[in-house]
Amino acid sequence: MPKIIGNGRSTRKDARLAAEEATREALKSLGSAKVAFGFVFASPTHDLGVAMMEVKLATGCPDILGSSTAGELTEAGKLEGVVVMLAASDDTQQRSGFRRGLKNDHKKLAAEFTSAASGMKVSARAAGLRHLTTILLTDGLAGTGEDLVGAMFQQSTSVSQIVGGAAGDAGRFKETMVGAGRECGSDAAAVLQIFDANPWGVGVGHGLRPTTKPMRVTASNRNVIRTIDGQPAFEIYRRHALERGYTLNRANAGAYMIANELGVHFFSALSRARAPLSVGEDGSLTCAAPVPEGSFVSILDGDPVSMVAAANAAAEEARNNLGKCKAAGVLLFDCVCRGMILKEEFGKEIEAVRSVFGKVPVTGFLTYGEIAQCAGRLEGWHNATVVVVAIPA
Repeated sequence: MPKIIGNGRSTRKDARLAAEEATREALKSLGSAKVAFGFVFASPTHDLGVAMMEVKLATGCPDILGSSTAGELTEAGKLEGVVVMLAASDDTQQRSGFRRGLKNDHKKLAAEFTSAASGMKVSARAAGLRHLTTILLTDGLAGTGEDLVGAMFQQSTSVSQIVGGAAGDAGRFKETMVGAGRECGSDAAAVLQIFDANPWGVGVGHGLRPTTKPMRVTASNRNVIRTIDGQPAFEIYRRHALERGYTLNRANAGAYMIANELGVHFFSALSRARAPLSVGEDGSLTCAAPVPEGSFVSILDGDPVSMVAAANAAAEEARNNLGKCKAAGVLLFDCVCRGMILKEEFGKEIEAVRSVFGKVPVTGFLTYGEIAQCAGRLEGWHNATVVVVAIPA
């Protein structure tokens, strides 16, 4: 039986009722087929644990993965509520996992997650399931998500790819949550490891460009940038905003910085983007992932046309990586800054993805960091990026 995927959405204010409505809608596409795995993405105004428990009770499926978000997505657009994707499959083996302690012991989490995948490998290979994809969701404020991705990729004994996103809280930057099965919390990571008979297609794109000359990070400690060109790091954003008619201070800088993220350069090329999350009393910037001292950075911006084109290209890449398979559904992990830049035109990005795959369910969320560690990519952690994951039928 090919995979069957359904999704649903709800804007009801009560988390349980919203999850019930979204799940009921998702189940319609599955008919009598048993749910093998699923995803729950919820607004921070909805209790993620309550929503996940409702989905688990309604489906009887233990392998449900969930995250709080900065915006929930389906093919119908962006909303504030709960979205659910459910999959029925008889050509996969999967296992979910949840671990706390991401901030202080990412290596331990990586070892436990990769060990679980290794334990599945013999049975999966015997069943002809040779393609491993790990969907990883992390606390978006932990600052160690990139370290976790790198450690998992290095420790893995299976040929695998890691995709996913960092949880959001709609720009509050107070607390983000992830969950798997019955467990849910912050300072944590959750995984769904799936062995499949066919490869999952992954595509990545951003479409952003530098708006400043490269500047040198003269002092930093992991994800905290203290000085740039010898001055407090926040000064580059304050000047950038003044040139555009805005006056920034520590209290109001968050939205501006998310909409104008930092680009990190590798020689003359733009290598990756990093999201500044907050400003310290000393003018330092705390980012969603590390920025090494000595790096050259610039402030990024994007126009809607190039960003939508990048989403379309990422979808094309994901479809090509499916090989001969068609997509049963699409997961979308999209940076919160893209929603802030595109604003009312954000729907065009989703349409650009749908134009590649046709009328299949699309489900995802706006993140505080995007994960795509796969063949041909040196970087596993991204910001200001869209990651398209095509699930084979």
